[in-house]
Parts: sequence; C-alpha cells; structure tokens
Amino acid sequence: MFRYITPLLLLGACVASPPVNSASRDAVPAVSVFVVAHQDDWQLFMSTVAFHAMDESGEKAVIVHVTAGDAGLGVTGEPVPYYRAREEGALRAVRFIANAGDKPGLGAPMEWSAAERAGHLVQRVIYANAVVYFLRLPDGRGFEGTGYEGTGFQSLQRLMSGEIQTIEAIDGSARYGGWADLQNTLRDIIESEREAGKALSIHITEPDPAFNPAEHSDHRHTALAVQEILPRFPCAAVYRHDTYDIRNRPMNLEGDDLLINVGIWGATTSGLADNYAPSTWEPGHTQWLGRLYYRTTPPGGACD
Repeated sequence: MFRYITPLLLLGACVASPPVNSASRDAVPAVSVFVVAHQDDWQLFMSTVAFHAMDESGEKAVIVHVTAGDAGLGVTGEPVPYYRAREEGALRAVRFIANAGDKPGLGAPMEWSAAERAGHLVQRVIYANAVVYFLRLPDGRGFEGTGYEGTGFQSLQRLMSGEIQTIEAIDGSARYGGWADLQNTLRDIIESEREAGKALSIHITEPDPAFNPAEHSDHRHTALAVQEILPRFPCAAVYRHDTYDIRNRPMNLEGDDLLINVGIWGATTSGLADNYAPSTWEPGHTQWLGRLYYRTTPPGGACD
C-alpha cells in the first residue's frame, strides 16, 4: 500500500489520502521549515506543501539547503559556477510561489545577507514571506557518500561517522567542527525563525530506508541531522517526505496541486538553464512529478 499521510495520523500509520490543498490545512498561521540537502529537493518532493506554506498572509516558509550540490566542482565553473546555477533555480521557485496570485510585493528584489547562526556565517535570503538559507557544504557524491576529490572527500556521511572531524563550505564561508556543531547551527536556524503564537512544522526527507529505499547519502544524513535535534522542538509537527522511490508509485497529485508541482519545477529548471547548467526538464527528473508521499508526527508538547 502506498503512503500519503495526513497531519493527524501517528508516526508509522499507512493509509492513502487526498492531495494536500488549502482547504485541508490548519487555520492557525504557521512557520514551516524545510531542511533539505540540495537546491532542488523540496521542489521535487515537497513542492505543494511548500506552496501552501507561503500562500497566505501570516505564514512563513523557511527553506534550508545544507549542501552546495556542486557535484565536486566546488566554486569553479564558467561563466557561472554550478552551485550558483542551482541556487538560482531554488530562488526562482520561491519567487514563483510567492508571486502566485499577484500578491503584494510582486517583483521586489531579494534581500541577501550573511547571517550568524551558532557562530557560523550562512547565506540568508528573504523574499516576501519566504526565508532561504544556503550552507554550501560539499556535495557528498550520490549513494556512496564518499565526497569528491575536488572538495577534499568531505561529506555529511563522513562527518557523521567520524571519518572526518570538520567540514567546510565550498566558498570558505564557514567551517563546522564536527557533527554536533552542524546540528547546533541547524537548531539555531530553526530557533531564530520560529515565531511566538504560530504553529511550527519541520519537513525533512524520510531517513528510514524501510520507507524510503535507495536514497542519496546527502538526503539521508541531512534528515538524520535534523531528526536528532527534534526533541528540542516538541511543539513541531514533523513531516518526513519520501524521495527517489516515489517514481515507482502512483501519481497522487491532481488539479491545482498538480499544476503547482509542475510549475514549481519549470521555474527551478529555468534557473539552471539560464545560468549555463544542464536543464533538468528531462525524464531523469520529471519522473518524480505528480507525486507527494510523506508520513507525519503530530506535536508532542509545547516549545520553550
């Protein structure tokens, strides 16, 4: 049986339900935090949820990209480094969502800054009611998680296992002194963005291979990093989204949600192609469109 879990069901439940839409969401304004490895993960595997996290006034979506998704190229590449093309794809998707429906602030410039979180400088971008972070850690190299020679064989997997003691952003903006240091930074990002009186949800990719097999090492270890700090946020509803394996499952998005899903992906891939990177409007990526699968854990208490 395929899984599409409503927010009211307990962890591990397994049922089918209709696609997410605005009528089925809580009326309480919310801060929704999406922590992903790469600059296209949330668009492929969480897109309609992200759309509905910023389509009403009073809501805020916080999207954290942990790695640079640089494929071992680091900051090299002409005329545009690959990681910057991928970042532009993510930002175009954010603008597409934020501007849908001709909302106030249409077309305003994005606000870039270097924000300090747990003693590290990270790139923070604000647009409308979205906040986007780029930590720019080295790409871990697919399923293997060994890292690339060009970036010193650094990876989240090797950091978590203790094979390496530190990991550095590819642009030199920050160095993390171990797994706990990275986790503290992610915790501080979430803490700094949540707002009193608003519901909190945290979205990660599904780290359990029993539910989400054949997973990218960066996806899994980003999710594990967040999952281990979730006890600090008992007030959060937690969404764990399935990734690559959904291509083997039935399409379950329809109507407006299907259009949203496809539109967000179109905006994303335009950012790549316009910045000299290969277009991802091809079967290797579009095979995941039209699908949204996740399980949820409801809040277990109040946050401090």
